Amino acid sequence: MVGVLLGLGFAGSAPAAEFKFHGDLNNRFMVYTDQAGMFSGSETIKGTPIDKDGIDESWGEIKYRLWVEAATDDGKVKGVYAIELGAIRFGDGSTLGGSTKGGAFSGDGINVETRWAYTDFQLPGVASKARVSIGLIPFKVNSFVWEETAMGVQFKGAAGPMDYTLAWVRGRESSLNNDTDDDLFEDLDALLARVDLKPVKNLNLGLFALYQGRDPGSDDITAFAPATQYQVKLLPAVDLSLYTLGTDGSWTTPTGFGNVFLNWDLVYQGGSLDDNTVNRDVSAYLAHIDLGANFGKTRLTYTTWYASGDDNRTDGDVENFMSTDVDRFDSIIFFEGGYTDDNYFTEAPHILDKGLFFNKLAMDYKHSDKLTLGGALLYLQTAEDLTLGGGRTSKDLGTEIDAYLSYKPYPNMEIAINAGYLFADDGMDAFERTAQQDGKSDADVFRSTARVRYSF
Repeated sequence: MVGVLLGLGFAGSAPAAEFKFHGDLNNRFMVYTDQAGMFSGSETIKGTPIDKDGIDESWGEIKYRLWVEAATDDGKVKGVYAIELGAIRFGDGSTLGGSTKGGAFSGDGINVETRWAYTDFQLPGVASKARVSIGLIPFKVNSFVWEETAMGVQFKGAAGPMDYTLAWVRGRESSLNNDTDDDLFEDLDALLARVDLKPVKNLNLGLFALYQGRDPGSDDITAFAPATQYQVKLLPAVDLSLYTLGTDGSWTTPTGFGNVFLNWDLVYQGGSLDDNTVNRDVSAYLAHIDLGANFGKTRLTYTTWYASGDDNRTDGDVENFMSTDVDRFDSIIFFEGGYTDDNYFTEAPHILDKGLFFNKLAMDYKHSDKLTLGGALLYLQTAEDLTLGGGRTSKDLGTEIDAYLSYKPYPNMEIAINAGYLFADDGMDAFERTAQQDGKSDADVFRSTARVRYSF
């Protein structure tokens, strides 16, 4: 922050540079939930199980992000640095890295993290777009595969109507080599090639190929437990060779009442995942579409996707689709659709290694520039059976009803509230307390969240 303030203070004496300062100040509230255990975890499904007697909870928290951009006056070189004060609850005096989080009395704590830190520049002597980003960059492969901050080097160029991206990202660094058996490729590295083009009017098409590899060596390899390790970023030190091929895009066409639109994602994963005991072949896929229409102030959208699951964890095959690091907001109950989105059931478009069949019909109504409201009806199943109590199995997770209201008293400020209710089906028995698992669902789930958010 001292560096940011000094930079702003001296901007007037640096005529060849331009400084911009931005912020996202998000004040968030868990208004009420009757199953707090379902939302006590993050990153994966690891919270306290659902309890048939209910676990009531509410809280308030802040999540503030500030960032500065410093660029030459011609825009050919730009540096970006962002900090984040992340999800500090009111009254939270728990420890973080040996220091308090700073949410309790006096409010002093160690709770700031780096969000972005990168240098971006245009290659000299190239007339078309040819920019390189180095550092902790916003990185996107696809919203179902990988879309998060990551450390790496990224090149974005253009050739006529085609934009293309080449990148090397290191998601996990192994310790420095200290064994002659270790090789150069023991780290979790990724190579991306992506092309985006507009072949005809109103059509956007993307094609991508992602390779992820890791070779920790026989002395460092770790056993793979597919019951829990179903995102690439959570994998232990296994021997990984994973390729992901896909296409995504959007199409829209005007109509007499407004327009019709279609969004899609088609993804295939292959390769191998090995440890010291089992060699596994990977073969998995995901297919997604949004089909909708805009007419007047109303938008109707039907969303569905199918992420493949694994029906046998011991047969030497990995058939469940694995995201790397994503944030899905499609459901208030299951995903990060709640505004307190650092606490959720799962961030991934799949449930454990059982995949997901997701269906959602949503309506959004823009009453005015200040007021928007909407609702949705969802039905979810896993692609493969979950194991329940009493030796039973089921794919059915339940039917969810969501609603929200967003009001903007000023163009850069939002006050919003939403709520979701899950009519739980028998598949949710797999996520109840062990003593309560009897092969059928014992509790529905309600969650309501709110936020007051100022951005600049």
